[in-house]
Amino acid sequence: MNDDTIGQVDNGFYRLLYEHSPVAAIATDRQFRVVTCNAAAGRLVGLAVDKIIGQPLVEAVPANRRKLLARLLARTAERSLISEFEVRVPGSPSKARDLMIVLSPIHAPDGAIRGIAAWMVDETTRKKLGERLVQAEKMASLGTLAGGVAHHFNNILGGVATFVDFALTSGDRQAMQRALQMTAEAAARASRITQSLLTFAERDKRRADLADLTEVVLTFVHLVERPLEERNIRLRLDLHPVPIVPIETNQMHQILGNLLTNAEEAMPDGGTISINLGRIEDRIVLAFGDTGCGIRLEHQPLVFEPFFTTKGLLAGGDQANPGLGLSVVHGLVLEMGGAIGLESEPGTGTRFLISFPVPQRPLEEEPLAEEED
Repeated sequence: MNDDTIGQVDNGFYRLLYEHSPVAAIATDRQFRVVTCNAAAGRLVGLAVDKIIGQPLVEAVPANRRKLLARLLARTAERSLISEFEVRVPGSPSKARDLMIVLSPIHAPDGAIRGIAAWMVDETTRKKLGERLVQAEKMASLGTLAGGVAHHFNNILGGVATFVDFALTSGDRQAMQRALQMTAEAAARASRITQSLLTFAERDKRRADLADLTEVVLTFVHLVERPLEERNIRLRLDLHPVPIVPIETNQMHQILGNLLTNAEEAMPDGGTISINLGRIEDRIVLAFGDTGCGIRLEHQPLVFEPFFTTKGLLAGGDQANPGLGLSVVHGLVLEMGGAIGLESEPGTGTRFLISFPVPQRPLEEEPLAEEED
C-alpha cells in the first residue's frame, strides 16, 4: 500500500477492520452503556450484538463479577487508567471460557473522556495449556524426588543390612556393638533427610517465636562470625534501616545456616561472605553473597530442586550431601510469604536474594480485591 492509497482510506475501511477483527471490542458511553461492539465480542460473551448494545456493560459478565467490573470502570473513567481483570463465562464444563478484559479510556480531541473501550481476549486455551505444563513439571519433579529418596534410603538400608548381617554371622560382641552404632547413625541420617523433606513440602507448621528480621540477622552474624574467621572467611555486614518485619526466628536461622553451609563449601580456601539488608520499593531484601566458585549457568535453574547436588554421591562426588539444603531454604522462604532468587557468575561467586513484602499499613482507599467465583 503506497502513500496515496493510505490517504484514500475512509471510515468504511476502519469500520470493516473493527467489525471483522478477531479481537473482541466493546465501546461504552460515559455512563458505561454499550454503544457499539463487534461480532467477536458477541461470540465471546454468548449474546447477539443487538442484545448487547444499549445495555450496561456490567451485564455482559456473570453476576458474581459485576461489582468488580463496575469499580474498575469507575476507576478507569475517573483516573484515566488502564485496568484489566479475568472473568469466566459459564457454560458446560467443555464450553466455559476464561476471558481477559482490558479497559481503557476513550478520549475526545479536547482530552475529555467520552467513554470506555473494553478489549476481550479468550484465554481458555492458553490457561489449559499452562495447567498441563504445570502438571507435567510437577510429575517430572516428583520423579526426581522419588529417585533421590529411593537412592538415599537404599544406601542407608543397604548399609544397615550389611552391618547387621556381618554382626550376626561373626558372633563377635564388639562387631555387634559396632553394628548397633552404625545402625543408629544411619537412622539419624534418615531422620535428617525426612525432616528436610517435610520442610521442603511445607508441612511443618509449628510456629516459633517471632522476632524482627534485622534482629535475627544480627544474632546470626554474632554466632557465626568467629568460627568463620577461623576458616579464613571474612564476614561483611551492611544493614540499612527497614520497617519491622516479624520473622519466625528458628526458620530464619535455618535459612541463613543452609546458605552459610553452601557458601562455605564454595570457598574451601576462604573468601568473603556479604550480608546486606535494605528496602527496594515495596520489598525488604536480604542479600546473602559469597566469593566462591559460583554456579554454572545450566545448573542455576535446578539449585532449588530437591536432591540436586554437584558435590554429593548423586553427582558422583565423595560427600554425603543429599542436596536438600537449598530446597529447604526455598520451601521455608515461600512458607514465610517471601520470594528467593539468585545471581551467580562461575569463578566469581553467588548471591541469593530473599525478599519479603513491606508490612502494609491501613490504606485510606479500599483496595480493589476480586470477588471469589
